[in-house]
Amino acid sequence: MYRIEPVTIKLYKMKKIFTLISILSISSAGMFAQTPNAGFETWTHNSFPSYDTPDSWNCANSQTALTGVFSCVKSSSAHSGSFAIQLITKQIGSPINQLVPGFATTGTLPTSITGPITGGIAYTLRPDSITGWYKYTPQGGENGYIQFILFGTSNSDTIATGGFATPAAAVGSYTRFHAEMIYRSANPVTNSMWLLSSSKNDALTASIGSTLFVDDLALVFNPGVGVAEQNRTEVTLFPNPASDRIEIKNILNSAAQFVLYDAMGNKMEEKEIGSVESSVDVKEFANGLYFYTVTGKNNLNIKSGKLIIQK
Repeated sequence: MYRIEPVTIKLYKMKKIFTLISILSISSAGMFAQTPNAGFETWTHNSFPSYDTPDSWNCANSQTALTGVFSCVKSSSAHSGSFAIQLITKQIGSPINQLVPGFATTGTLPTSITGPITGGIAYTLRPDSITGWYKYTPQGGENGYIQFILFGTSNSDTIATGGFATPAAAVGSYTRFHAEMIYRSANPVTNSMWLLSSSKNDALTASIGSTLFVDDLALVFNPGVGVAEQNRTEVTLFPNPASDRIEIKNILNSAAQFVLYDAMGNKMEEKEIGSVESSVDVKEFANGLYFYTVTGKNNLNIKSGKLIIQK
């Protein structure tokens, strides 16, 4: 078992094949920082067996090539430019019979059964959120997943995470996603890592054929304290800034979970919100910037954003 907090990744080795089994627990005024090959425009081709690998990213193609299974594909169905990454959950057939979710990372995949995912991209900034474009075709009602992690002095020192789970329903055209970075430590940032997967679920529930397209990833930095949100309007939160309480209007006709974090990523409040309107008392919280998430069934991210408490 290989662990990168807060992501758990299990890989099994058979005839030098590593299979990803699970990933558990991603404003116009913003400034965007560079993620290497964020638009997946450049790829390196391997002639025999024939497959492509996105530059600055790692996936399992080289480890599954001899079986003829490739879960990471260079796709011409792009949001912009010429290419995007396509990740497909596949099955290696008999006699191995192993599940291979489509998976790509800016970290380094292990070459030993005892090794963790390591490396990543040297990085020192503290982005506000992550964004990008995706399409998704699920099988078995599962979700794809996009996550960005900031590390401190080691890959066990998690400074912040931002994650986006796709809907468990088909998204047939490119759709923008946006997820706040949740900070849990004031330690300096030294490293970062992206993780993309066509199957968020584990080996018992992941489904062959789930397909995730990702393109035009970016890190967002909002220069002021204004609130920037790119989420579903069925859930609204007001007032913002708030002094003593906030009202959450939910017209989704289903219950959801509201969680409020401080700027360090500490959970400050958690409450189930009803199908009409709910209130949350914040008068005991100190002035400052907070982050919130609203999730529905199967932990689907419905809305996320920033809340300013100002008395």
